[in-house]
Amino acid sequence: MKFKRSKPAPVATALLVMFLLAGCGSYTTGESTNRGSGSETPETTVENAFVVPRYLPGSCAIQVGESAELRFTITNNRPAEAERLEAITTPAAEAVRIDPSPPIEIAAGTALATGQPVEPGQPFTVTLDGINQTVRPAYNVDVTFRFQKSGELTMPVPVEACPRQE
Repeated sequence: MKFKRSKPAPVATALLVMFLLAGCGSYTTGESTNRGSGSETPETTVENAFVVPRYLPGSCAIQVGESAELRFTITNNRPAEAERLEAITTPAAEAVRIDPSPPIEIAAGTALATGQPVEPGQPFTVTLDGINQTVRPAYNVDVTFRFQKSGELTMPVPVEACPRQE
């Protein structure tokens, strides 16, 4: 028995092309898919947040009571007004150390990431001192960022599984 090959109908071809092209566009749900996302305010966002425990040579174990870095990027989407980071808190640590001391100003239409200089020769760093047993690899800890204009943003922040030496 011979089968006759048929050509695809023009309508089916057009639908297939539209379906494939739809996957190439951007789709926004109002929430970023970046690691550590959860910020939904249009004027101020916190993205790419994660906790990096202290590196211990030859070990991936997180040491309760030790320190960890908190890394993230703040974006101020306002066209004309500066935003100020006033404080960061988390139940996952005894204290949060921010250098330089807040308030940290984020100019209108710009972003600031930890590690970037905010004053000549002084990088912006955030350290969680005295981390507790809730800080475990591949789990999240709640972190609250308090801003002058946007108020408080609380979001789940993932913990790095095995920090590396830099």
